[in-house]
Amino acid sequence: MTQDEVSKRFAGGLAQHGHGLLERAWSSQWALRLVCAVLFLDMAMMLRVDRGVSQWEPSDMELLRDVGWLSFVIVAFSFSVAIVIPVVLPLLRHLSVEVWYSLASRLHQLYGFDVRPYQRGLGYVPSGALRDLALLERDDFLFRLYEKHVQVQKLEEAAREQTGALTAAAVLTALVDWIVAQQLTDAIGIVDAIYDFLGDSAPFVTMAVLFCAAFILRRAWFADPTPDYIYYPPLDRILRDKERIRSGN
Repeated sequence: MTQDEVSKRFAGGLAQHGHGLLERAWSSQWALRLVCAVLFLDMAMMLRVDRGVSQWEPSDMELLRDVGWLSFVIVAFSFSVAIVIPVVLPLLRHLSVEVWYSLASRLHQLYGFDVRPYQRGLGYVPSGALRDLALLERDDFLFRLYEKHVQVQKLEEAAREQTGALTAAAVLTALVDWIVAQQLTDAIGIVDAIYDFLGDSAPFVTMAVLFCAAFILRRAWFADPTPDYIYYPPLDRILRDKERIRSGN
């Protein structure tokens, strides 16, 4: 195989890997994991050579050949992911939920608000009612419809929880990266480098990023419980007829 063929094959493989990374970058969960990993590497570099990733020099390639240092970084990162984050995030979430609902309760006592009963849409029925009907009539179609609905609900909830946890982890890692950079004299962390690069618009971008993170955490950690309804018009008509008879209308 000639040198040109080797170069072309290497370039083609690199292009394929780059395209795969670009596709993954559009996945919010994958992107948040990447942010945490790069920030952790940035902190490890600052603690080792007093330089962050944004200050990379050709001589820093020696770090990638240091098996001991790489092993330490991998073990420390794995320990943080497996032990520290699963302990810190639930604690942070518990405290945040307590503060959130205490504040909401206080505002309700001071100002009050009208809580209107949730009205289900036409054609929608409580999922429990559909399950009971499926069991009563031994209808496989209805039971499969119910099981699919439950599965979709669980997947959506798991995705929301995972995105919230990764968002909180990314924000905390960025905060720790900034703190580490402040403790060192010449080190410039990624967070500092981005902040300096943005110039006068940095405060507004920071507020926008924090607002987006707060919005994601609001949906993941403080989401209001919603009625569990499923679309099945035949049963909805029966239930509404019963409701009208009970109300006397």
